[in-house]
Amino acid sequence: MKIKILTIHSIPNFGSVFQTYALSKFLKSQGNNDVEIIDYRPSYFDPHSLRSLVAMFLNLRKYVTRKLKFNRFLTSNVKLTSCRYRTLKDLQSAKLSADLLIAGGDQLWNVYHECGRDDAYKLTFSDVRKISYGTSMGQNGFTDKELADLAYKIKDFKSVSVRESSSVAQLKKVGLDAVWSVDPVYLLSAGDYADFIKPVPHEKYLLVYLVTPSPLLDRTIDFLSKKYGLKVILCSGFSKKCKCDLFLNDLGPEEILSYIKHADIVLSASFHATSFSLIFEKQFFTILPDPNTNERIVDLLNTRQLSNRIITEESLLETALTDKIDYSMVAPYDDFINDSKQYLRTAINEISE
Repeated sequence: MKIKILTIHSIPNFGSVFQTYALSKFLKSQGNNDVEIIDYRPSYFDPHSLRSLVAMFLNLRKYVTRKLKFNRFLTSNVKLTSCRYRTLKDLQSAKLSADLLIAGGDQLWNVYHECGRDDAYKLTFSDVRKISYGTSMGQNGFTDKELADLAYKIKDFKSVSVRESSSVAQLKKVGLDAVWSVDPVYLLSAGDYADFIKPVPHEKYLLVYLVTPSPLLDRTIDFLSKKYGLKVILCSGFSKKCKCDLFLNDLGPEEILSYIKHADIVLSASFHATSFSLIFEKQFFTILPDPNTNERIVDLLNTRQLSNRIITEESLLETALTDKIDYSMVAPYDDFINDSKQYLRTAINEISE
């Protein structure tokens, strides 16, 4: 079967590229040898704001280095379409050949982001049979009009899978049955990521990833670094978001994954940093990034009965940050993962019959 996936794969975000890789690799492991990522790179993912353009200019060498690392990861680990597309019109004109299109993973349908307002990610450019897998709506604040618009544009999907339980409930309001599934990175095991893990030249460190500056962040870092005697390593982005001992802003996907794997503690506002902390059974804490994108993290940690890892202004840091995760006691995820894999197998089999 010829399968093409449309997802967010080309931005410099390690979670985006690994969820792209994981979905593609799992599908191939099920005997689907012709799996391609549609190389869709809309202009709104390019740096536009004055702040981002200034940051790029001031860090041009590192910006180029990071971009090359992410592009090299993609070209080495997934199959991209031979053509690159920039607009919905480009995709409509392409008349892509496939037996199945998948809108896969990430926040494709979150209207808070431009991608959620882009009909390309609803696959409206094609009459080929379609499904979604683990696609995130990211929040539960959709208006009735926004929900009705989404439902109308994906009404021809043969099956729909979303990443949050709240998204299942929201789609049900507008007459769409959706399946709640795990993020694509969980379709693979920790061992499947082993080849990407490399040694890092640091020991005993707190990794801080993708965070927004705040007094809560500063207090959390100060408490953790002093209590456990950890160096503070900050990575992601070109803006220094907090005090740290080392600021790494040109890391590629494999390097970020390696720093998570080797960290003593991971502190982030990132769904995928949280997810890989769970996959690698790391000690971690999460500060929620934004009300418009929090739902996926809250859902994940509630499911694993680890909502106490979310640090808020109301958290008693002396208690919360001393508590350690005993992974033998964490709510299991295997059944949920297996059900999600079966959803994909069934959806593909029904289309191939």
